[in-house]
Amino acid sequence: MVRKSWNVPQLASLKPESSQAAPTCGLWGSVRLTYTICAFLSNILQMSLRNMLGLVILRMVKARPEDALIYSAAYQFTNRTAIPNCGNEVFEPTTRFDVAQQTGDLEWTRKQELTFPGTFYYGYVIALPLAGHLADRFGGKLLFISSLTLQAAAFIVLPFIAQSSYIAAVTTLVVAGMFGGCGAPPLYQLFVIWAHPTERTLMLSFAYSGMIVGSICIYPLANYLSDFGWKVPFFVLGGVTLLYGISCNWLIFNSLDEHPRLTAAERAYLQPTGFAQAPQVSHFGTPWRSLLTSAPVYAFVFTHVFHNYGFLLLSLNVPRFMSEAMQFNMKEIGFLASAPFLGSFFSKLLCVFSCSYFERRLFSQLCYLRRLLYTICCSVTITLIVVIILASCKQKILVLLMYFLVGATTDLAFSGGYWPTLLYFAPSFAGLISGLANCMAHISGFATPHLVAALVHSGIKSEWNCVLLTLIFFNALAMIVFGVFSSSKLQAWDPRSQIASQPSDVIKSNTC
Repeated sequence: MVRKSWNVPQLASLKPESSQAAPTCGLWGSVRLTYTICAFLSNILQMSLRNMLGLVILRMVKARPEDALIYSAAYQFTNRTAIPNCGNEVFEPTTRFDVAQQTGDLEWTRKQELTFPGTFYYGYVIALPLAGHLADRFGGKLLFISSLTLQAAAFIVLPFIAQSSYIAAVTTLVVAGMFGGCGAPPLYQLFVIWAHPTERTLMLSFAYSGMIVGSICIYPLANYLSDFGWKVPFFVLGGVTLLYGISCNWLIFNSLDEHPRLTAAERAYLQPTGFAQAPQVSHFGTPWRSLLTSAPVYAFVFTHVFHNYGFLLLSLNVPRFMSEAMQFNMKEIGFLASAPFLGSFFSKLLCVFSCSYFERRLFSQLCYLRRLLYTICCSVTITLIVVIILASCKQKILVLLMYFLVGATTDLAFSGGYWPTLLYFAPSFAGLISGLANCMAHISGFATPHLVAALVHSGIKSEWNCVLLTLIFFNALAMIVFGVFSSSKLQAWDPRSQIASQPSDVIKSNTC
């Protein structure tokens, strides 16, 4: 029996061949721009909260003098470059492994220290599927706001709980992850309502650039705030996120009918052609058999799983890589750990200013173009990672440049390649499918810290090179899956393929 419980917001169908002139509405000052900016700020705060853990953990834990002995012995055993000859060539010489840069008061083991930031994702992956289901059924506003406010509250109390025990701190971070996971599917799903098909890649690129901006800014900001105590970043970022989440109650809405500031022109622009008087929400059954046997669905989900592994690995471990493998000090790590995310930011700018142009003029070829772009980006990323592996710890500027370029190519593959395709081939189930994809993809969030703990015992670069080899493997898998099985064509089992006034226009508009 099919359960007819889905609330599917009707969307504008793109009809480039239509003889009737399509309504237009400027983006500047529009309510869809308001939502895009809200999503942008939300991504900044969400990524800042979780990414600061990778740096602040270096300040939270009390120094273990035995780590310096293990590090020195490992270099001598492997006959690597002596520590004094692998100093910091970017700013000032470093003559030893500075274990004293850990100035915290938590007596945790190295394994606990390495795995703690990743425990956030245990809760994150638990919440994603349910959040996706609820966002499609009831709308995303409540989940969007609750994710920000409740997650902020959990981070504010985390420093106090961490003082009591490691298990209590892990439990609190898992709960924070559950609240964080409730925010990802509704943020994506609401673009089905508030983005015209010809603007989706532009708006998604801008909104998700917030993840990159947050990743760039959080390392120097968290490092500065940590100078006043490692608890301060939790209080400051948690407080700002809490206030922003409350304010979103007056800025975000579930449907066109609910928004008090939506103009008639923008309503006509966002409503489906031929359905101007249609109700905003319709009830459809979930085509589970079609979903579970759809090649584009599997391609989207597994591409996201393989691709997101690299993003999470960088987010959680770049500060530690800079500290252990490249031997930067904490002040330098606060700025230089942002290198891959700075590259991602430039990629986002490229997508924001170019993707809308290509979508309007080459809509029928989008699928092929996305496949080609993704394949090129993954190939270049693999080459750049090989250069990082071959570089020594003395070639600091080269490694920083390669990380910058890795961030650019990885994000270009995400923003211009596979991530927008779901809004084209299955927009009615964007929340459900993106929730499932994010759930599976963020398993890497708690798996990669355990992998690093297993492969990196002392922190020398040859050990970190083994971790980088896994990046090559997953990039190759993602390239194969997306290049062969992906699609951007509206699928026949999506309700929008039946409710459009001229379904053939929608289906033929993208032939891949």
